[in-house]
Amino acid sequence: MANKKFEKYLLEIIKQYIPILFLQKHTFEIKSGVESTSALFEIGLVYPYLNTKIYYSKQALKDWKSGIDMRPFVLHELCHCVTDPLYEKSTLRYVGENELNHERELLTDHICNIVLALTPTIR
Repeated sequence: MANKKFEKYLLEIIKQYIPILFLQKHTFEIKSGVESTSALFEIGLVYPYLNTKIYYSKQALKDWKSGIDMRPFVLHELCHCVTDPLYEKSTLRYVGENELNHERELLTDHICNIVLALTPTIR
């Protein structure tokens, strides 16, 4: 029962940040089972696809039960949706400068749009 409440809580956090990070095209699924022993959360992205899984650890559930706010951790994972395309390209063995620059420009433009959406118009 606690897992379902926790997963619902995590989905509410995700819904809050989707419009801020411009992730409306993504789908999100919450699952237990972090592989790393030191991570509270992990993201499952298969670039270039937009179906995203966020995995949580037993420690994350335990921390939430003790009253720790999970927003910073979930937001960090959501930011991977923005940054991982560039990471994916940069770690390929054979990637051209044009491909890398393309992803760089997309990431820069994405960040620019986030900042513009969050700041008032300067006149």
